[in-house]
Amino acid sequence: MKVPFILLISSLLANGTTAQVDSAIIQADQMPYFQGCETLTSGSVEKRNCSNQALVSHIAQNLEIPKNMASSGVVYVNFVVNEMGNVKYASVLRGLENAQNEAALKVVKAMPAWQPALLNGKSIEVKMTLPIRFKQSDDSDFSNGFQVTWGNLKGKKIGKTDLVKTLNIPISVRDETGNLLEINELMFERAREGKFADAQSNGVITEDMQKLIKKLKSGDTFTMTITVQKRGKFFYVDRSFEIGN
Repeated sequence: MKVPFILLISSLLANGTTAQVDSAIIQADQMPYFQGCETLTSGSVEKRNCSNQALVSHIAQNLEIPKNMASSGVVYVNFVVNEMGNVKYASVLRGLENAQNEAALKVVKAMPAWQPALLNGKSIEVKMTLPIRFKQSDDSDFSNGFQVTWGNLKGKKIGKTDLVKTLNIPISVRDETGNLLEINELMFERAREGKFADAQSNGVITEDMQKLIKKLKSGDTFTMTITVQKRGKFFYVDRSFEIGN
């Protein structure tokens, strides 16, 4: 059963500019690009955005959603894009039910060849991680109906200074009736020119999360993904900000 809009897919999480070849760690000059962006200039923001969007489209069009899923959540899939651009060695880094894990693996293994990563002008293989988020078809409040409060942060664009000032203030999530919900998992993610960094916790703002925020720059996108539980089901609540001056 193909349901293109039944999932939300997080942005592609490459391991920074780190490439793993066998047991050796080397630095890649250019990470892989998904198929369909070959006419754009390598290294440009436009090409990286095109690559990310093409990847999202591939997942949305080809992911087969398992029937009768018991819960929503994210499957993290590790895979290698080799020097020919082919996807190899796909495996689940962190998963959900077997059916969801298998569906995530299947769509990753079905990827067309990428434009491979480069080091000193030569193609190399790199290891990458992709988060694929599943939601149940009856989870109408998957990203709506929950109120996220963190200090006085409002709107879609915020200053880094304002964000830093909130670090000692707990994040709260309330449902549509105003009930305070317990946060099971919290993830901060920074997106900058096609590269991503993240930090996770069980709901508290850790030192790693503080470091991530303090490294934000104007033009970055900062996203917090919060997992809460309601009536025995897990829900993911996302809130993103563009960082201004």
